[in-house]
Amino acid sequence: MRHLVFVYGTLLRGEVNHRLLQDAEWVGEHRTEPRFSLLQLGAYPGLIAGGRTAVSGELYRVDQAGLKALDVLEDYPRLYDRRLLATRFGRAWTYLYRGSVRDRTLIPSGDWRAVSRHATPTRAAAVRGRRDSKNPGRQQQLRSRLTATETSMTTVNSASQATEEGRFTIQLEQREGFEINAAFDWKRAADLLMDEPPPLGETNGPNASRLLAAAVGNCLSASLLYCIGKEEPPDQSLRTAVTCVMVRNEKKRLRIGRMEVQMIVAQELAESKRFERCKTLFEDFCVVSASVRAGIPITVSVLDEAGNLLHQSD
Repeated sequence: MRHLVFVYGTLLRGEVNHRLLQDAEWVGEHRTEPRFSLLQLGAYPGLIAGGRTAVSGELYRVDQAGLKALDVLEDYPRLYDRRLLATRFGRAWTYLYRGSVRDRTLIPSGDWRAVSRHATPTRAAAVRGRRDSKNPGRQQQLRSRLTATETSMTTVNSASQATEEGRFTIQLEQREGFEINAAFDWKRAADLLMDEPPPLGETNGPNASRLLAAAVGNCLSASLLYCIGKEEPPDQSLRTAVTCVMVRNEKKRLRIGRMEVQMIVAQELAESKRFERCKTLFEDFCVVSASVRAGIPITVSVLDEAGNLLHQSD
């Protein structure tokens, strides 16, 4: 299987990590829609969703082994997240930075090469060795730390997920107009820019209703994947769509009337020995959807890739 990948930093031609793409198929150059921010993180850049910058880069086709090699370089999914991006050649994988963006320098041009001459290969290697996990030794430290953390987390039974207890705080700060930046309590979680639709905002980020829908979909997806695959669910095996049906109450105030969740599982999940049991359990262990259901009706349906209904919530 071949994967289309959009690169914008040290993987570009002539840059320090382009060696990983030497055997890849060159597709062409691409410039994104002006919906991102490109940050200078020392000797390499980080792309984040939200912003008004069009980012320049290159597109390549890689095989599964090539994609895995890029995942290792980018320390996916810890330091970078891998997301699909619309391009003129089709949807392509790219890597979004998940670390702190505080005090990071914006690259207004959206072109890493405009600043990369100041980041030599030697400096890049040294910076990465000190500051992040783009080296094997640091990756092993992170894996050890993650294992220790997972071991200490509370579990409720053999079919349940690890749970969080206590409280957490998210900081929000107004930027411009109705743009609000949300900073999360996890250090490696990238800030998220929120906005409102016109006429109030310019849809430069999701609003609260869409974040709630995303939270419900994410929680249900993670719960099902964990129940079936435990710590290592198969890649790209689940797609989830969450539809919010908007209504007005007796005072004509806009409300989320209900949510409709459709989950499409790949053959590997549908044929898993654990699937029959998990499909009756996973909703109950989703913290967000179970909480939201107290005030908003949520229907969940699980289908296979052929469209056959495998499960539907009561």
